Amino acid sequence: MRKKLIKWAAGASSMALIVSVFTACSGVNDPDAATDGTASAAASASSDVNGKQTLAVSTLTEDRFLKDAVDRFEKAHPDIDVQIRESVPMDTSDGKGTSKMRAGEEGPPAADRDKYVNSVGTALLSGNAADLISISYLPVDKYLATGMFADWSPIVSQDTDFNMGDYYVHVLQGITDADKGWYAIPIDYTLNVLIGNKPAIDQAGGVDDKTWTWEQFIALCQKIASTPNADGTTPQALGGFKPEDVLVYLTTTVYDRLVTKQGSISSFDEAAFKGYLEQVKQLYDSGAASSNLGNTSQVFSPMTMQMIQDLAILPKVVGGGDGEVLSPPGSGQDEGLPFDSDLAFALNDRSKVKPAAWEFIKFLLSEEIQSSASMMAFPVNQVAAKTRMDDFSKELQSGGDKMMFQPANGPAQSLSITDDQMNTALALLPSVGKYERKDDKVIGMIKEETASYFSGGKSSDAVAKAVANRVRTYLNE
Repeated sequence: MRKKLIKWAAGASSMALIVSVFTACSGVNDPDAATDGTASAAASASSDVNGKQTLAVSTLTEDRFLKDAVDRFEKAHPDIDVQIRESVPMDTSDGKGTSKMRAGEEGPPAADRDKYVNSVGTALLSGNAADLISISYLPVDKYLATGMFADWSPIVSQDTDFNMGDYYVHVLQGITDADKGWYAIPIDYTLNVLIGNKPAIDQAGGVDDKTWTWEQFIALCQKIASTPNADGTTPQALGGFKPEDVLVYLTTTVYDRLVTKQGSISSFDEAAFKGYLEQVKQLYDSGAASSNLGNTSQVFSPMTMQMIQDLAILPKVVGGGDGEVLSPPGSGQDEGLPFDSDLAFALNDRSKVKPAAWEFIKFLLSEEIQSSASMMAFPVNQVAAKTRMDDFSKELQSGGDKMMFQPANGPAQSLSITDDQMNTALALLPSVGKYERKDDKVIGMIKEETASYFSGGKSSDAVAKAVANRVRTYLNE
Protein backbone atom coordinates (compact mmCIF):
# COMPACT_ATOMS: atom_id res chain seq x y z
CA MET A 1 0.00 0.00 0.00
CA ARG A 2 1.24 3.45 -0.83
CA LYS A 3 0.89 6.26 1.67
CA LYS A 4 1.21 9.92 0.85
CA LEU A 5 1.54 12.56 3.54
CA ILE A 6 1.05 16.25 2.88
CA LYS A 7 2.19 18.58 5.63
CA TRP A 8 3.22 22.18 6.06
CA ALA A 9 6.99 22.46 5.97
CA ALA A 10 9.29 24.44 8.22
CA GLY A 11 12.25 26.41 6.94
CA ALA A 12 12.42 29.93 5.64
CA SER A 13 13.20 29.01 2.06
CA SER A 14 10.68 26.21 1.74
CA MET A 15 7.60 26.36 -0.40
CA ALA A 16 4.28 25.65 1.21
CA LEU A 17 4.16 21.89 1.14
CA ILE A 18 6.23 18.78 1.51
CA VAL A 19 4.98 15.72 -0.28
CA SER A 20 6.58 12.39 0.62
CA VAL A 21 5.75 9.37 -1.46
CA PHE A 22 6.69 5.94 -0.20
CA THR A 23 6.48 3.58 -3.11
CA ALA A 24 8.63 1.20 -5.10
CA CYS A 25 9.10 3.77 -7.84
CA SER A 26 12.82 4.29 -8.07
CA GLY A 27 15.17 2.97 -10.72
CA VAL A 28 17.06 -0.29 -10.49
CA ASN A 29 20.49 0.03 -12.03
CA ASP A 30 23.34 -2.27 -12.80
CA PRO A 31 26.28 -1.00 -10.70
CA ASP A 32 28.68 -2.34 -13.31
CA ALA A 33 27.02 -0.47 -16.14
CA ALA A 34 28.85 2.44 -17.78
CA THR A 35 27.62 5.78 -16.48
CA ASP A 36 29.96 8.19 -18.22
CA GLY A 37 28.28 10.33 -20.87
CA THR A 38 31.59 10.49 -22.74
CA ALA A 39 31.52 6.84 -23.73
CA SER A 40 33.48 5.92 -26.82
CA ALA A 41 32.16 6.39 -30.31
CA ALA A 42 31.77 2.65 -30.61
CA ALA A 43 29.03 2.77 -28.00
CA SER A 44 26.91 5.04 -30.17
CA ALA A 45 27.61 3.43 -33.51
CA SER A 46 24.55 3.28 -35.70
CA SER A 47 24.37 -0.45 -36.07
CA ASP A 48 26.17 -3.63 -36.28
CA VAL A 49 26.06 -5.75 -33.13
CA ASN A 50 24.31 -8.92 -34.33
CA GLY A 51 22.56 -6.88 -36.99
CA LYS A 52 20.96 -4.56 -34.43
CA GLN A 53 20.86 -0.80 -34.50
CA THR A 54 22.29 0.80 -31.38
CA LEU A 55 20.43 3.80 -29.97
CA ALA A 56 22.35 5.71 -27.29
CA VAL A 57 20.37 7.83 -24.82
CA SER A 58 21.93 10.31 -22.35
CA THR A 59 20.11 11.20 -19.15
CA LEU A 60 21.01 12.28 -15.64
CA THR A 61 19.47 9.17 -14.07
CA GLU A 62 17.77 6.07 -15.40
CA ASP A 63 14.73 5.82 -13.17
CA ARG A 64 12.28 2.94 -12.98
CA PHE A 65 10.00 4.47 -15.63
CA LEU A 66 12.77 4.72 -18.20
CA LYS A 67 14.23 1.31 -17.38
CA ASP A 68 10.84 -0.40 -17.73
CA ALA A 69 10.11 1.48 -20.96
CA VAL A 70 13.44 0.44 -22.48
CA ASP A 71 12.81 -3.21 -21.61
CA ARG A 72 9.37 -3.12 -23.20
CA PHE A 73 10.60 -1.23 -26.27
CA GLU A 74 13.38 -3.72 -26.95
CA LYS A 75 10.92 -6.61 -26.75
CA ALA A 76 8.69 -4.84 -29.30
CA HIS A 77 11.70 -3.81 -31.44
CA PRO A 78 14.25 -6.65 -31.30
CA ASP A 79 16.30 -4.97 -34.02
CA ILE A 80 17.08 -1.93 -31.81
CA ASP A 81 19.42 -2.00 -28.80
CA VAL A 82 18.83 0.97 -26.48
CA GLN A 83 21.84 1.94 -24.39
CA ILE A 84 21.16 4.36 -21.54
CA ARG A 85 24.06 6.56 -20.52
CA GLU A 86 23.26 7.84 -17.05
CA SER A 87 25.60 10.14 -15.18
CA VAL A 88 24.20 9.57 -11.69
CA PRO A 89 22.79 6.10 -10.89
CA MET A 90 19.78 6.23 -8.58
CA ASP A 91 20.50 4.94 -5.08
CA THR A 92 18.09 2.15 -4.15
CA SER A 93 20.24 0.63 -1.41
CA ASP A 94 17.55 1.14 1.22
CA GLY A 95 15.17 -1.03 -0.77
CA LYS A 96 12.29 1.36 -0.12
CA GLY A 97 12.33 3.47 -3.24
CA THR A 98 11.59 6.59 -1.23
CA SER A 99 11.22 9.79 -3.20
CA LYS A 100 10.80 13.14 -1.46
CA MET A 101 9.55 16.14 -3.36
CA ARG A 102 9.25 19.66 -2.03
CA ALA A 103 7.45 22.24 -4.10
CA GLY A 104 10.05 24.71 -5.33
CA GLU A 105 13.01 22.41 -4.76
CA GLU A 106 15.91 22.96 -7.07
CA GLY A 107 16.20 19.31 -8.02
CA PRO A 108 19.29 17.10 -7.83
CA PRO A 109 22.44 18.30 -6.02
CA ALA A 110 24.54 20.80 -7.95
CA ALA A 111 27.43 18.34 -8.18
CA ASP A 112 25.20 15.78 -9.91
CA ARG A 113 23.82 18.35 -12.32
CA ASP A 114 27.33 19.57 -13.14
CA LYS A 115 28.48 16.01 -13.75
CA TYR A 116 25.73 15.50 -16.28
CA VAL A 117 26.26 18.86 -17.97
CA ASN A 118 30.01 18.26 -18.26
CA SER A 119 29.63 14.72 -19.60
CA VAL A 120 27.13 15.74 -22.27
CA GLY A 121 29.13 18.82 -23.23
CA THR A 122 32.34 16.84 -23.61
CA ALA A 123 30.59 14.17 -25.66
CA LEU A 124 28.94 16.70 -27.99
CA LEU A 125 32.16 18.58 -28.62
CA SER A 126 34.11 15.37 -29.25
CA GLY A 127 31.53 13.97 -31.64
CA ASN A 128 30.72 11.03 -29.36
CA ALA A 129 27.36 12.22 -28.05
CA ALA A 130 24.33 10.02 -27.66
CA ASP A 131 21.57 10.00 -30.27
CA LEU A 132 18.95 11.22 -27.80
CA ILE A 133 19.90 13.70 -25.06
CA SER A 134 17.78 14.72 -22.09
CA ILE A 135 17.99 18.52 -21.98
CA SER A 136 17.37 18.82 -18.22
CA TYR A 137 19.95 21.13 -16.59
CA LEU A 138 21.81 21.66 -19.88
CA PRO A 139 22.80 25.13 -21.16
CA VAL A 140 20.56 24.56 -24.17
CA ASP A 141 21.15 27.94 -25.80
CA LYS A 142 24.85 27.17 -26.21
CA TYR A 143 24.08 23.94 -28.05
CA LEU A 144 21.36 25.44 -30.21
CA ALA A 145 23.73 28.17 -31.32
CA THR A 146 26.11 25.58 -32.77
CA GLY A 147 23.39 23.52 -34.44
CA MET A 148 23.95 20.40 -32.36
CA PHE A 149 20.25 19.60 -31.94
CA ALA A 150 18.00 18.63 -34.85
CA ASP A 151 14.52 20.01 -35.49
CA TRP A 152 11.92 17.35 -34.70
CA SER A 153 9.29 18.87 -37.02
CA PRO A 154 10.22 17.22 -40.34
CA ILE A 155 10.70 13.83 -38.70
CA VAL A 156 7.38 13.86 -36.85
CA SER A 157 5.40 15.35 -39.75
CA GLN A 158 6.47 12.51 -42.05
CA ASP A 159 4.97 9.89 -39.73
CA THR A 160 1.36 9.56 -40.87
CA ASP A 161 0.62 7.08 -38.07
CA PHE A 162 1.35 9.63 -35.36
CA ASN A 163 -1.73 11.62 -34.33
CA MET A 164 -1.00 14.96 -32.67
CA GLY A 165 -4.58 15.09 -31.45
CA ASP A 166 -3.85 12.31 -28.97
CA TYR A 167 -1.61 14.64 -26.96
CA TYR A 168 -1.62 17.95 -25.14
CA VAL A 169 -0.12 19.58 -28.18
CA HIS A 170 0.99 22.81 -26.47
CA VAL A 171 3.14 20.67 -24.19
CA LEU A 172 4.26 18.21 -26.86
CA GLN A 173 5.42 21.02 -29.16
CA GLY A 174 6.15 23.51 -26.41
CA ILE A 175 9.94 23.30 -26.35
CA THR A 176 10.91 25.35 -29.36
CA ASP A 177 13.33 28.04 -30.47
CA ALA A 178 12.50 30.88 -32.84
CA ASP A 179 15.50 30.08 -35.02
CA LYS A 180 16.15 26.37 -34.45
CA GLY A 181 12.60 25.05 -34.35
CA TRP A 182 11.18 22.20 -32.25
CA TYR A 183 14.33 21.04 -30.50
CA ALA A 184 13.04 18.79 -27.70
CA ILE A 185 10.07 16.52 -27.00
CA PRO A 186 8.88 16.19 -23.38
CA ILE A 187 7.91 12.70 -22.26
CA ASP A 188 6.34 13.99 -19.07
CA TYR A 189 6.06 17.35 -17.35
CA THR A 190 5.37 19.22 -14.11
CA LEU A 191 3.33 22.36 -13.51
CA ASN A 192 4.61 25.53 -11.88
CA VAL A 193 1.57 27.33 -10.50
CA LEU A 194 0.13 29.50 -7.76
CA ILE A 195 -2.70 28.28 -5.59
CA GLY A 196 -4.75 31.23 -4.41
CA ASN A 197 -7.50 31.56 -1.83
CA LYS A 198 -10.42 32.49 -4.07
CA PRO A 199 -12.63 34.31 -1.52
CA ALA A 200 -9.70 36.48 -0.35
CA ILE A 201 -8.72 37.31 -3.93
CA ASP A 202 -12.29 38.12 -4.92
CA GLN A 203 -12.70 40.33 -1.86
CA ALA A 204 -9.63 42.29 -2.95
CA GLY A 205 -11.08 42.87 -6.40
CA GLY A 206 -10.17 39.66 -8.23
CA VAL A 207 -7.55 39.08 -10.89
CA ASP A 208 -7.16 37.89 -14.47
CA ASP A 209 -4.32 35.45 -13.89
CA LYS A 210 -3.91 34.81 -17.61
CA THR A 211 -2.47 38.27 -18.22
CA TRP A 212 -1.43 39.70 -14.86
CA THR A 213 2.01 41.14 -14.26
CA TRP A 214 4.26 41.15 -11.21
CA GLU A 215 3.40 44.78 -10.59
CA GLN A 216 -0.28 43.79 -10.38
CA PHE A 217 0.51 40.81 -8.16
CA ILE A 218 2.47 42.92 -5.67
CA ALA A 219 -0.25 45.58 -5.58
CA LEU A 220 -2.86 42.88 -4.92
CA CYS A 221 -0.75 41.36 -2.12
CA GLN A 222 -0.42 44.77 -0.47
CA LYS A 223 -4.16 45.38 -0.73
CA ILE A 224 -4.92 42.00 0.82
CA ALA A 225 -2.45 42.58 3.67
CA SER A 226 -3.88 46.02 4.43
CA THR A 227 -7.38 44.68 5.10
CA PRO A 228 -7.70 43.02 8.54
CA ASN A 229 -9.48 39.70 8.93
CA ALA A 230 -12.81 39.58 10.78
CA ASP A 231 -10.99 38.46 13.94
CA GLY A 232 -8.63 41.44 13.78
CA THR A 233 -5.59 39.50 12.56
CA THR A 234 -3.55 40.64 9.58
CA PRO A 235 -3.86 38.37 6.55
CA GLN A 236 -0.67 37.07 5.01
CA ALA A 237 -0.48 37.18 1.24
CA LEU A 238 2.73 35.17 0.94
CA GLY A 239 4.81 33.43 3.59
CA GLY A 240 7.61 30.95 4.08
CA PHE A 241 9.96 32.35 1.43
CA LYS A 242 13.14 34.37 1.56
CA PRO A 243 13.02 37.43 -0.73
CA GLU A 244 15.75 36.01 -2.93
CA ASP A 245 13.65 32.87 -3.45
CA VAL A 246 10.70 34.97 -4.58
CA LEU A 247 13.01 36.85 -6.92
CA VAL A 248 14.23 33.57 -8.41
CA TYR A 249 10.62 32.50 -8.86
CA LEU A 250 9.84 35.83 -10.52
CA THR A 251 12.92 35.61 -12.76
CA THR A 252 11.90 32.16 -13.96
CA THR A 253 8.52 33.46 -15.13
CA VAL A 254 10.04 36.34 -17.13
CA TYR A 255 13.38 34.74 -18.03
CA ASP A 256 12.92 35.17 -21.78
CA ARG A 257 12.34 38.90 -21.20
CA LEU A 258 15.48 39.33 -19.10
CA VAL A 259 17.77 37.14 -21.20
CA THR A 260 17.66 37.78 -24.93
CA LYS A 261 19.88 36.98 -27.87
CA GLN A 262 20.67 38.86 -31.05
CA GLY A 263 22.85 36.95 -33.44
CA SER A 264 25.58 35.31 -31.37
CA ILE A 265 25.42 37.86 -28.53
CA SER A 266 23.34 37.25 -25.39
CA SER A 267 22.09 40.18 -23.34
CA PHE A 268 20.68 40.64 -19.84
CA ASP A 269 18.23 43.47 -19.10
CA GLU A 270 19.91 45.11 -16.11
CA ALA A 271 17.35 47.91 -15.77
CA ALA A 272 14.36 45.56 -15.74
CA PHE A 273 16.09 43.29 -13.24
CA LYS A 274 16.80 46.24 -10.94
CA GLY A 275 13.10 47.09 -11.07
CA TYR A 276 12.15 43.53 -10.07
CA LEU A 277 14.62 43.63 -7.19
CA GLU A 278 13.01 46.76 -5.81
CA GLN A 279 9.47 45.43 -6.31
CA VAL A 280 10.20 42.27 -4.32
CA LYS A 281 11.78 44.31 -1.53
CA GLN A 282 8.72 46.54 -1.48
CA LEU A 283 6.56 43.41 -1.09
CA TYR A 284 8.44 42.45 2.07
CA ASP A 285 8.85 45.97 3.45
CA SER A 286 5.08 46.46 3.25
CA GLY A 287 4.47 43.35 5.35
CA ALA A 288 2.50 41.65 2.58
CA ALA A 289 5.13 38.90 2.41
CA SER A 290 7.27 37.33 5.10
CA SER A 291 10.12 34.86 5.33
CA ASN A 292 8.34 33.25 8.25
CA LEU A 293 6.49 30.07 7.46
CA GLY A 294 2.99 30.68 6.19
CA ASN A 295 -0.02 28.65 7.08
CA THR A 296 -3.05 27.15 5.40
CA SER A 297 -4.82 30.53 5.42
CA GLN A 298 -2.17 32.43 3.48
CA VAL A 299 -3.58 33.72 0.23
CA PHE A 300 -0.93 32.64 -2.29
CA SER A 301 1.11 29.43 -2.33
CA PRO A 302 3.58 29.00 -5.20
CA MET A 303 4.31 25.35 -5.89
CA THR A 304 5.46 22.79 -8.38
CA MET A 305 2.87 20.10 -9.00
CA GLN A 306 4.79 16.92 -9.61
CA MET A 307 1.98 14.43 -10.25
CA ILE A 308 -1.37 14.69 -11.99
CA GLN A 309 -3.33 13.92 -8.81
CA ASP A 310 -1.75 17.00 -7.18
CA LEU A 311 -3.80 19.14 -9.55
CA ALA A 312 -7.00 17.65 -8.12
CA ILE A 313 -5.98 17.38 -4.46
CA LEU A 314 -3.85 20.41 -3.59
CA PRO A 315 -6.41 23.17 -4.35
CA LYS A 316 -8.65 21.47 -1.78
CA VAL A 317 -5.87 21.42 0.80
CA VAL A 318 -4.47 24.91 0.31
CA GLY A 319 -6.44 27.98 1.33
CA GLY A 320 -8.80 26.23 3.72
CA GLY A 321 -10.54 24.33 0.93
CA ASP A 322 -11.10 27.43 -1.22
CA GLY A 323 -7.97 27.20 -3.34
CA GLU A 324 -7.88 27.76 -7.09
CA VAL A 325 -5.05 27.11 -9.53
CA LEU A 326 -3.60 30.30 -10.98
CA SER A 327 -0.97 30.99 -13.57
CA PRO A 328 1.99 32.82 -11.98
CA PRO A 329 2.36 36.53 -12.79
CA GLY A 330 4.43 37.21 -15.86
CA SER A 331 4.84 39.58 -18.76
CA GLY A 332 1.15 40.45 -19.19
CA GLN A 333 0.58 38.10 -22.12
CA ASP A 334 -1.57 34.97 -22.05
CA GLU A 335 1.02 32.25 -22.56
CA GLY A 336 -0.73 29.40 -20.76
CA LEU A 337 0.11 27.63 -17.52
CA PRO A 338 3.89 27.19 -17.27
CA PHE A 339 5.43 23.74 -17.34
CA ASP A 340 8.83 22.13 -17.01
CA SER A 341 10.10 18.66 -17.83
CA ASP A 342 12.79 16.46 -16.32
CA LEU A 343 12.57 14.10 -19.30
CA ALA A 344 12.58 16.00 -22.58
CA PHE A 345 14.75 14.67 -25.39
CA ALA A 346 16.71 16.51 -28.03
CA LEU A 347 17.90 14.67 -31.12
CA ASN A 348 21.61 14.81 -31.88
CA ASP A 349 21.84 16.32 -35.35
CA ARG A 350 24.74 13.95 -36.13
CA SER A 351 22.80 10.82 -35.19
CA LYS A 352 22.86 8.05 -37.79
CA VAL A 353 19.76 6.37 -36.35
CA LYS A 354 17.20 9.17 -36.36
CA PRO A 355 14.30 6.90 -37.43
CA ALA A 356 15.07 4.55 -34.53
CA ALA A 357 15.29 7.52 -32.17
CA TRP A 358 11.83 8.68 -33.24
CA GLU A 359 10.42 5.16 -32.82
CA PHE A 360 11.68 5.16 -29.23
CA ILE A 361 10.24 8.61 -28.50
CA LYS A 362 6.91 7.63 -30.06
CA PHE A 363 6.88 4.51 -27.88
CA LEU A 364 7.51 6.61 -24.75
CA LEU A 365 4.57 8.82 -25.74
CA SER A 366 2.19 5.92 -26.34
CA GLU A 367 -0.91 5.49 -24.19
CA GLU A 368 0.43 2.19 -22.87
CA ILE A 369 3.70 3.64 -21.57
CA GLN A 370 2.26 6.97 -20.45
CA SER A 371 -0.34 5.14 -18.35
CA SER A 372 2.36 3.27 -16.46
CA ALA A 373 2.28 3.60 -12.67
CA SER A 374 6.04 4.22 -12.75
CA MET A 375 5.52 7.57 -14.51
CA MET A 376 5.56 10.00 -11.62
CA ALA A 377 4.92 13.25 -13.52
CA PHE A 378 2.08 14.44 -15.79
CA PRO A 379 1.51 12.35 -18.94
CA VAL A 380 1.61 14.16 -22.28
CA ASN A 381 -0.87 11.63 -23.71
CA GLN A 382 -4.45 12.77 -23.07
CA VAL A 383 -6.03 9.34 -22.57
CA ALA A 384 -3.19 8.33 -20.27
CA ALA A 385 -3.74 11.46 -18.16
CA LYS A 386 -7.36 10.51 -17.55
CA THR A 387 -6.37 6.90 -16.89
CA ARG A 388 -3.81 7.95 -14.30
CA MET A 389 -6.34 10.19 -12.55
CA ASP A 390 -8.97 7.41 -12.57
CA ASP A 391 -6.46 4.88 -11.23
CA PHE A 392 -5.50 7.19 -8.39
CA SER A 393 -9.14 7.74 -7.45
CA LYS A 394 -9.79 3.99 -7.40
CA GLU A 395 -6.72 3.43 -5.22
CA LEU A 396 -7.99 5.98 -2.71
CA GLN A 397 -11.45 4.47 -2.65
CA SER A 398 -10.16 0.93 -2.21
CA GLY A 399 -7.73 1.88 0.53
CA GLY A 400 -4.73 0.81 -1.56
CA ASP A 401 -3.47 4.38 -1.53
CA LYS A 402 -3.96 6.78 1.37
CA MET A 403 -3.47 10.53 1.30
CA MET A 404 -3.29 12.42 4.55
CA PHE A 405 -3.24 16.15 5.18
CA GLN A 406 -1.50 17.33 8.34
CA PRO A 407 -2.29 20.96 9.27
CA ALA A 408 0.10 23.05 11.32
CA ASN A 409 -2.04 22.39 14.40
CA GLY A 410 -4.23 19.36 14.87
CA PRO A 411 -4.34 15.74 13.79
CA ALA A 412 -3.79 14.44 10.27
CA GLN A 413 -6.89 14.21 8.13
CA SER A 414 -7.70 11.71 5.40
CA LEU A 415 -8.29 13.17 1.94
CA SER A 416 -10.50 11.95 -0.84
CA ILE A 417 -11.00 12.93 -4.46
CA THR A 418 -14.33 13.57 -6.20
CA ASP A 419 -15.35 13.36 -9.85
CA ASP A 420 -15.74 17.14 -9.89
CA GLN A 421 -12.18 17.61 -8.65
CA MET A 422 -10.83 15.24 -11.30
CA ASN A 423 -12.82 16.86 -14.10
CA THR A 424 -11.78 20.35 -13.02
CA ALA A 425 -8.14 19.28 -12.97
CA LEU A 426 -8.28 17.58 -16.37
CA ALA A 427 -10.03 20.62 -17.86
CA LEU A 428 -7.02 22.77 -16.96
CA LEU A 429 -4.51 20.68 -18.90
CA PRO A 430 -5.29 22.02 -22.41
CA SER A 431 -4.34 25.49 -21.08
CA VAL A 432 -0.80 24.36 -20.23
CA GLY A 433 1.53 25.85 -22.77
CA LYS A 434 4.49 27.92 -21.61
CA TYR A 435 7.75 26.03 -21.30
CA GLU A 436 9.93 27.62 -18.64
CA ARG A 437 13.17 27.76 -20.57
CA LYS A 438 16.04 28.89 -18.41
CA ASP A 439 19.70 28.26 -17.69
CA ASP A 440 20.21 26.86 -14.19
CA LYS A 441 23.62 28.51 -13.94
CA VAL A 442 22.02 31.91 -14.51
CA ILE A 443 19.36 31.22 -11.90
CA GLY A 444 22.09 30.20 -9.44
CA MET A 445 24.00 33.44 -10.05
CA ILE A 446 20.90 35.51 -9.40
CA LYS A 447 20.21 33.77 -6.11
CA GLU A 448 23.82 34.14 -4.96
CA GLU A 449 24.09 37.84 -5.76
CA THR A 450 20.71 39.11 -4.57
CA ALA A 451 20.81 37.95 -0.94
CA SER A 452 23.14 40.85 -0.11
CA TYR A 453 20.58 43.37 -1.39
CA PHE A 454 17.73 42.01 0.70
CA SER A 455 19.94 41.90 3.80
CA GLY A 456 20.83 45.58 3.30
CA GLY A 457 24.46 44.98 2.39
CA LYS A 458 24.32 46.32 -1.18
CA SER A 459 22.20 48.67 -3.23
CA SER A 460 19.88 47.53 -6.02
CA ASP A 461 22.15 49.28 -8.53
CA ALA A 462 25.23 47.38 -7.35
CA VAL A 463 23.49 44.00 -7.28
CA ALA A 464 21.80 44.44 -10.65
CA LYS A 465 25.13 45.41 -12.20
CA ALA A 466 26.93 42.45 -10.61
CA VAL A 467 24.28 40.02 -11.83
CA ALA A 468 24.25 41.48 -15.34
CA ASN A 469 28.06 41.30 -15.62
CA ARG A 470 28.21 37.69 -14.43
CA VAL A 471 25.35 36.54 -16.62
CA ARG A 472 26.61 38.27 -19.76
CA THR A 473 30.11 36.90 -19.27
CA TYR A 474 28.84 33.36 -18.75
CA LEU A 475 26.37 33.37 -21.66
CA ASN A 476 28.89 34.78 -24.12
CA GLU A 477 31.80 32.52 -23.19
